[in-house]
Amino acid sequence: MRRFLIITTGLLLLQALAVTALAQPDRLSGRWEGKMQSMRGDVDAVAIFKKEGDTYTGRSTGLRPGTEMLIRDVRIDGDKVTGRSEVETPQATIVINYTFTLDGETMKGQGALDFNGQPVTFELTLKRVSTSTEGPLTTQAPPPSAPGQAARPQRSASEQPQQKQSLDYFIGQWSYKYVGRESALGPAPREGLVTITKNADGKSATLTATGKSDTGAFRESAAITWDEATKTLLFTETTPGGVKLSSKGDWSSPISIRFTIPAVKVKGQTLQLRRTISVVAAHSFTITEELSEDGGPFVRLGNAIYSRIDAK
Repeated sequence: MRRFLIITTGLLLLQALAVTALAQPDRLSGRWEGKMQSMRGDVDAVAIFKKEGDTYTGRSTGLRPGTEMLIRDVRIDGDKVTGRSEVETPQATIVINYTFTLDGETMKGQGALDFNGQPVTFELTLKRVSTSTEGPLTTQAPPPSAPGQAARPQRSASEQPQQKQSLDYFIGQWSYKYVGRESALGPAPREGLVTITKNADGKSATLTATGKSDTGAFRESAAITWDEATKTLLFTETTPGGVKLSSKGDWSSPISIRFTIPAVKVKGQTLQLRRTISVVAAHSFTITEELSEDGGPFVRLGNAIYSRIDAK
């Protein structure tokens, strides 16, 4: 009888331990909420991780409001969590690599990406708020409607905010960093401060810029004219290399401006520039430039990220 009681007690203990183990949540599975430090300041961030067999899947809020991303190749090695996301842009697919340190119910780390040849990182701090692996990636429910008012329709997760095509978008001060190769049009890499001021007619603006590169300080200037009817920007500019260019930008698409720029002769060489502005958000746009020399193929010249530094 004593032996039977010992065996029975042991079996019950093992069963209790198994139930306890099953009841304990996985270290990573669940809903995590926190903050992401970006160019526009701290913004809400949400990630949901789910374990399926021996692998994890994840999804998180996107870099733009109202969007979300899948997190692939999620792995845990001790206290380290890694994964990656892919973001489609008009120029290319951007890969974001995540590295986190897991500490109980908190997780801190960063996302790192290469944006047109320029490394960009952003910090993330998350806390697990539940073990649920389902539900939308929103941090809070929309505010209730006032009595007698119809409820506001919720915006689709796939909808992305777009900036209105207007000269006003560019008015203000911007800092920028240009990464690329040196040419007769200007030195590279370089960085500087751009001020764009609207003129009295309301349809044109003046651009002035100062900056520095490995070869020293430089200045830029441009006259900008906006045609609302045709959604066209006209630039007459003097580049950091002192070359005068005239260009016509098609802004019929709200997310990008594609410029047509006639070829110019510089020191006996025929140069033709191709430029695209990608309108990322109210606080940021990017420029991609390609150059053809003496009728040759267009090759990448450089890329720049512009960040607004004044309050609109």
